[in-house]
Amino acid sequence: MPTQYDTIGTRYASMKELPAASVEKPSISAVLGNIDQLHCLDLACGLGYWTHHLLSAGAASVTGVDISETMISAATKASATWPASLQNRSHFITADCSQPTDLPGGPFDLVFAGWFLNYAGTYEEQLGMWRNIHHNLKPGGRFIGITVNVHQPHDTPIDDRYGILTEPIAKVRDGHKIRLTAYTHPERVVFENYHLSKEVHEHGAATAGLEDLKWNGHVLPDDERRETGYWDIFEKRPMLEVVTARRPT
Repeated sequence: MPTQYDTIGTRYASMKELPAASVEKPSISAVLGNIDQLHCLDLACGLGYWTHHLLSAGAASVTGVDISETMISAATKASATWPASLQNRSHFITADCSQPTDLPGGPFDLVFAGWFLNYAGTYEEQLGMWRNIHHNLKPGGRFIGITVNVHQPHDTPIDDRYGILTEPIAKVRDGHKIRLTAYTHPERVVFENYHLSKEVHEHGAATAGLEDLKWNGHVLPDDERRETGYWDIFEKRPMLEVVTARRPT
């Protein structure tokens, strides 16, 4: 099934070079913990950025899944340049992550989803995603996701000071439809997603059978920018936060 990412393709990789994206890794590191020898699933893996990160952090294996055949093809090609020790522990497949699906290598100790939940346009669509997360976790397994900041409204734009502009383009039942413009080079990347409410996320996770859901906020990069006031505007309205949950034992 064609997706907007089939058109964006490998240009998406350059988004990780933008200032807003530099908040992601320290935010994940704050909650990831020891994943040595864990078997992990990377939902909506895109070009394999987080697949590589999880493998480098010690995961025994990572299965990357994305609905876009273009993304999976690019991720597979990129992984061929990784050290053999990482290549041998990675696997990429094309599949719809939005509904419960038996995925190779599962169930998993950890399900990771970077920018996945925000592609559900309704509560029902997001519930399908939560059910897939639950379905592919071992009892006691953990979920870690990067998603939109659900603690602030999304009915006004967030300016492009940090390389990404988000603009609400429609009110939907459970939140807002958003157009995101990333000021990448040599050309901008533009796509759409959704910012649904905190209650939608929490109710969906609980209905799917997950527990101990926590909103972990974000962590700024530990570099010279922290002392210069560079992040002051970002801190007033963060663009992202990390959500965690687990499957009961």
